[in-house]
Amino acid sequence: MSATLPRPNEALDQKCAMAAEHLSALGINFLALDFDQTMIDVHTGGRWKETVSELAVHLRPVFLSLVPAAARRNMRIAVVTFSPQTKHIREVLELAFPEIAELIPIRGNDRTWTYEGNGMRMGKQEHMASAAEELMAKPALGVTDVRKDTTLLIDDDPRNIKKSLKDGTRAVWFNPRDPERLLDDILLLK
Repeated sequence: MSATLPRPNEALDQKCAMAAEHLSALGINFLALDFDQTMIDVHTGGRWKETVSELAVHLRPVFLSLVPAAARRNMRIAVVTFSPQTKHIREVLELAFPEIAELIPIRGNDRTWTYEGNGMRMGKQEHMASAAEELMAKPALGVTDVRKDTTLLIDDDPRNIKKSLKDGTRAVWFNPRDPERLLDDILLLK
């Protein structure tokens, strides 16, 4: 299984490093990333029928650079999606980020996980909370204090952003038509 992934350029790598540094300075230690129309430039509708390699080529360069930059800053990353195709997503992560893919929890609508807490269950909130619980249960990963104020959701769906903000979790709307705008929006966070 091999795919020729889009490669970020040096300027994008530098800006992603700046964005990760800024997030770290703000105390963000957990990035929750939507998959369809955010990490990738298509919406699979949870029904991708092509190969994983063909899906992987849809990864956006901004995430191919931002994810490793965040990991180097000791931020934890999770994929939070309504897609049930989490096995495909896992394989895409393994192709794109072989050194860190196994450290990235995936929470999709695949019925493989539950959230036992008493937080908000709307939008991506329970997905994020479940992934945070998994990360905190593994103290060897070095992140034991994931909270709403140390989490950032990046999602293309404004409804998920609104619910996240209403629940006290930081969130940035990802504009699928202007992917690199994400980095400017991150750098504007306070």
